[in-house]
Amino acid sequence: MASLFADEEAEDIFDDAEIDSIVDAAAPEAAPELTPRTNPDCLGHEAIEKMLMADFNAGRMPHALVLSGPPGIGKATLAYRLARFLLSQTEDAGASLFGDAAPPENLYVAPDHPVFRRVASGGHADLMTVEREFDEKRGRLKNDISVEAVRRIHPFLRKTAAEGGWRVVIVDSAEHLNQSSQNALLKILEEPPKKTVLILTTAQPGAFLPTIRSRCRMIPMAPLPDDTMQMLLDKFAPGLPPAQKSMLVTLAEGSLGRALQFHEDGGIALYQDLLQAAATLPELDLVLVHELAEKFGKFGAERSFETACGILTGWCERVARLQARGLPIVDVLPGDGAVFQRLATLYPPRHFMETWEKLTRLFHQTDVYNLDKRQALITSFLMLQNPDHPGLNV
Repeated sequence: MASLFADEEAEDIFDDAEIDSIVDAAAPEAAPELTPRTNPDCLGHEAIEKMLMADFNAGRMPHALVLSGPPGIGKATLAYRLARFLLSQTEDAGASLFGDAAPPENLYVAPDHPVFRRVASGGHADLMTVEREFDEKRGRLKNDISVEAVRRIHPFLRKTAAEGGWRVVIVDSAEHLNQSSQNALLKILEEPPKKTVLILTTAQPGAFLPTIRSRCRMIPMAPLPDDTMQMLLDKFAPGLPPAQKSMLVTLAEGSLGRALQFHEDGGIALYQDLLQAAATLPELDLVLVHELAEKFGKFGAERSFETACGILTGWCERVARLQARGLPIVDVLPGDGAVFQRLATLYPPRHFMETWEKLTRLFHQTDVYNLDKRQALITSFLMLQNPDHPGLNV
């Protein structure tokens, strides 16, 4: 009688390599990992790249750049793309067998290039990245980029370039520089060494000291166009149904990072839950709001809460802008336009503008002081209901 399990002496039908190849072929193709360090492409910002290439080829590369724009549109991706390009331009990079090579036409560096691999692994000696550090006690990123982190830039720039070329410093999410760290950065910007570029990315360029802005090339970056968003979602979230992909593009408003976070966190379902509660205004079904808020008190709900904050502030911003321009409120998701059009007729003209400002402040306080996320969500709906609601007293 044959055994269910093969005898030790029985001949294997497949060897290990064949089994691995069968498993790999059967498994669905995973979306590529999306991080600024490992992404070789930067779609939607070709005009900015062309401008930077013109500066480089003309020998007038700015010593400091500020890439500004909404979160998730590719600021850090462009920063690392520029960093990889500069770090690949060593003294012999332009030499060829028949003399000088043609000047480069774009910032692309192939993923198999040694510079690309070292930047991706965080091991390039001529690249320094400054960003918010992780707070082990609170299990989250710290609120500020510390002055100590910025002060480490100076000794880094005093060293000779390890590979004989450029040195690059990236300050990511530089809106988190506090007053002290901005002053420390200003001292570095006053006397930058040769062949050095500091690249700051920020969603709030107005938070910088005027003296920092005056010493940097300010480069505003626009949200990604819809066709680019569609293409990038096909790459990084393959297999999305067309209707869901279209909703993500509309909700994200040109931010790929926001679209992917919406997708990963069930943002469309969360949007519909929040809309159901908003539809009960002006009476407001507090039982429904409390049930919704309970979801954010659970462990691991931080990302979902961030998504909810973006949805609520986005509602107010959208309605306020459309009201100011005298435009109708159309659907983002089916039926939501009618909800907000009705609410716009029930409240004073400045209600959504003022509530937008109050919600932004509320969610910032919740983040900075680690306040109860459930209470913050309940308070946000009370603010939507009552223009004079005081919010949280912190």
